Amino acid sequence: MQTPGNLIEDTFDVLVAGAGVTGICAALAAARQGARTVLLEPRPFIGGNAATGLCIHTYKTKNGRQVVYGIAQEIIDRLIEQGGAVGHVPLPEGYVHSVTPVDADLFRMETTAMLAREGVTILYNTALIDASTRDGHIESVLVCSKSQLGYIKARFFIDATGDADLAVKAGAPARVGWPGSGAMQPVSMMMRAVSVDTARACAALSEFESAWASKRGCPDPIPVYFHGSFTRWNQQLRELGVYDHDDHQFWTNTVWPDQLNFNGSRMANIDGNDPLSLSRATVELTSQLQKLGAFLRANVEGFERASFLPNAFVGVRETRNLQGLYELNEDDIRVGRKFADTIGQGCFPVDIHHPDGKSQQHIDVGGDGAYDIPYRCLVPKSVENLLVAGRCISVTQYAHGATRNMAPCMTTGESAGIAAALCSQQSMPAAELPMSRLQPALRRAGVYLGEMAA
Repeated sequence: MQTPGNLIEDTFDVLVAGAGVTGICAALAAARQGARTVLLEPRPFIGGNAATGLCIHTYKTKNGRQVVYGIAQEIIDRLIEQGGAVGHVPLPEGYVHSVTPVDADLFRMETTAMLAREGVTILYNTALIDASTRDGHIESVLVCSKSQLGYIKARFFIDATGDADLAVKAGAPARVGWPGSGAMQPVSMMMRAVSVDTARACAALSEFESAWASKRGCPDPIPVYFHGSFTRWNQQLRELGVYDHDDHQFWTNTVWPDQLNFNGSRMANIDGNDPLSLSRATVELTSQLQKLGAFLRANVEGFERASFLPNAFVGVRETRNLQGLYELNEDDIRVGRKFADTIGQGCFPVDIHHPDGKSQQHIDVGGDGAYDIPYRCLVPKSVENLLVAGRCISVTQYAHGATRNMAPCMTTGESAGIAAALCSQQSMPAAELPMSRLQPALRRAGVYLGEMAA
């Protein structure tokens, strides 16, 4: 076996591991600060869960005050121009004020173009293998591409893997699953349904008042978001082997009159860190969705001519969380706490799917409906040139139910990208970056820091 050498000879200013929504925002933000940036992605495409058709939650508090801006809003604005989004649509009856559906393919295409315009080097099909550290400082990462093992060097690193993969390989401590048991929230797989009469499907399935929107080129409003349960078909779905429990809930979203993104699968007892476990989930969830698609086509109005396309990969809700300088907790979410070192706000309610796969709960954010995300939640205790962003930031199991969703992940990604660029420029450890430098840079970029940081 050939000894690994440098995959790329030059040293980057910032390396971002993971090109889901978090990593995209991190890489864009770092590059816009003048940092030479490389983005690693093990799949042959970027976008993560947004590229599956999952609805982006959520930009506005329960009372309708928008707190998520910056690159997260810029992407939506660009997609609206292309017909790939309809903005933030009020949800009359639901656990959030408004929903932000996007077209999965247009999201992937537009963010790819945005990264190219900023000069970000994207390495597709490139898996993170290990990190080379010395005295708490990452010097390089070992990656596996299609043709070789090789090292990539950078001055500063961002873990946007969702699973804290880079942080753990670099020696940072992390919590795995729920304290005590290690249990994790169940995984799911999205499904796209095409050739659907979405208005009739909404009338047949929705159990609550739905979100409707108009868009250029479509003569009639579109039911862009509706949800409910399969309670009336419990026995039939059990007999078909779709679910092993009753009253299964589902959510749909779309920006088209003839397509639906269907979030109606779930599988418990899957370890998102274990490739064998994830592979088993991929097989079983694909089968589950094939059965569900056949059921919908045969039994539910609006789906008579539909075709169903289960997604190519499993959506993971929970694996590891960094143990950083601060751990956002239940009380912080319940009171909507504000922090002096805020790097943005989140407003998605606590959304916990029980590890048994049979129930879930939503709990509103307290106070004014938004909580600050402290910079310290992104900073490891023992690795000086690393920040962690997205699903795996330093939060308790309870707070994770709020911070794991895409809108707050995009906020932490952008903020980490700006912070990493600043640290790289000054050869400064992450823990020493003063808020007097970071917060003005965040505000100039359009990240909303709340009233206390104004």
